[in-house]
Amino acid sequence: MDLHMSPMEFTRAKAQVTETNKRIGVHFEGEKSNLGKDAFLKLLITQLQHQDPTRPMEDREFIAQMAQFSSLEQMTNLNREVQSLFASYEAAKASSFLGKNVDAINPLTGEIVSGEVQSVMFAENQIFLRVNDREVALGNVKVIHNTEKNLENINLAKADE
Repeated sequence: MDLHMSPMEFTRAKAQVTETNKRIGVHFEGEKSNLGKDAFLKLLITQLQHQDPTRPMEDREFIAQMAQFSSLEQMTNLNREVQSLFASYEAAKASSFLGKNVDAINPLTGEIVSGEVQSVMFAENQIFLRVNDREVALGNVKVIHNTEKNLENINLAKADE
């Protein structure tokens, strides 16, 4: 019986464990808790609802808090856009590996997997390459070989120019 997981199976299992831990409220050391824009807005509304009517919040305090909220929302939107741009870049990079020979390391066993990239797969926010019928995480690719077939394609393209 084979007790080893492929990198794709390992990533899926890790994602499931992380999701389960989030649902039950388990946090690990080094994990940061973020005050998101929704929590910030709820905090501001609660503060306004429970303020002392004889000592209302000063205008400049309220304006400062609204400016902080606006900045937080803009940073959140910017972060989302940067993540989307990075995902597109990674997908384009992965597709450029199709048909090329690569050497990759299996992080679980330390074994080197070599061969032609047959396909590209996207799972659990990670990109995997199928090399010799084995799944390899894109980040584990260490060498990209320039094969004769690829060189011929480059030479043909130059001759057409």
